[in-house]
Amino acid sequence: MSKQSGLIVITGASRGIGLALVGRFLKEGHLVLAIARNTASIPAHDKLTTLDTDLTDPQAIAHIARRVEQDGLPVAVLINNAGIQNAVDFAGAGIGSEAIATQIRDEIALNLTTPMLLAAALLAFMLRPGGTIVNVTSLVSRQPKPSAPVYSATKAGLASFTQSLRVQLRSEGIDVVEAVPPLVDTAMTAGRGSGKITPETMATAIFDSIRDQRNTAAPGLSRRVLMLNRVLPELVRTILARN
Repeated sequence: MSKQSGLIVITGASRGIGLALVGRFLKEGHLVLAIARNTASIPAHDKLTTLDTDLTDPQAIAHIARRVEQDGLPVAVLINNAGIQNAVDFAGAGIGSEAIATQIRDEIALNLTTPMLLAAALLAFMLRPGGTIVNVTSLVSRQPKPSAPVYSATKAGLASFTQSLRVQLRSEGIDVVEAVPPLVDTAMTAGRGSGKITPETMATAIFDSIRDQRNTAAPGLSRRVLMLNRVLPELVRTILARN
């Protein structure tokens, strides 16, 4: 992954893992296109371009593709990092309301539909060979979190899509990486759990996996849970449900 190889496209780039990824790639001398609803929090840099867009908007994907085409650079790396987690109680009051329906549609759109559509839209601009697509999933892609059933389902779907995409793009010379964060110290996890890693630690794990052409970026607890899930899935389900 040379510094001259092309553009690094990162969604969800204004905070947490996304912001740490922007910083890491800029530090290494890469050109970065950072995408978020509001990119004002991202420090300016001469190798950074920002794009404010709502990824749940049906027009967002075409907007991003036009921007990439205008830049005139091949896409070296696409990182589908943007995501949202909502607590949804299907046994609770108001579950049939339009407000909850809209929330569910938006969660599916951001977490699952957008990574698929963005990968499809940017494939025409991907570096061949040598390009990489990274999809950020979650440990709940393996064992669902009961209080967040929609989030769990979208991440399970994204993990499955990542595996299929890897097989399909192998002949094109494009790597496909699944990033599986443990509990990361971000706004999404505020007030939950302990033993969190920093966004910078997760960003480094993703960067290293791209550089070393590894299929998975799963630091710390994630690596251990993924290994344990292969042999004792019921135990992992119990642990994750408790936490």
